[in-house]
Amino acid sequence: QEEWGEQQVPMDDRFRGYAEQLGLDMARYDAVYHDPVTRERILADREDGLALEVRGTPTFFVNGEQLNPKSYDDLTRALDDALAES
Repeated sequence: QEEWGEQQVPMDDRFRGYAEQLGLDMARYDAVYHDPVTRERILADREDGLALEVRGTPTFFVNGEQLNPKSYDDLTRALDDALAES
């Protein structure tokens, strides 16, 4: 994330390179990447994040409440507790 997290310019080539390194089907990757539906989904996700006052990633929600775990144990405990309640 250090390579791309705070960039204010498109990082298309970098992410395409990651996809190639992972051995993804590049024709499918390109088709999905350039599909207007993908952009619409990203914009909708961004709007959802703004509405929920998400300020960064990762941000965790369990049962509609935002968590602020300080450790992995905090996160697993919150998930275990939520599962026990259901």
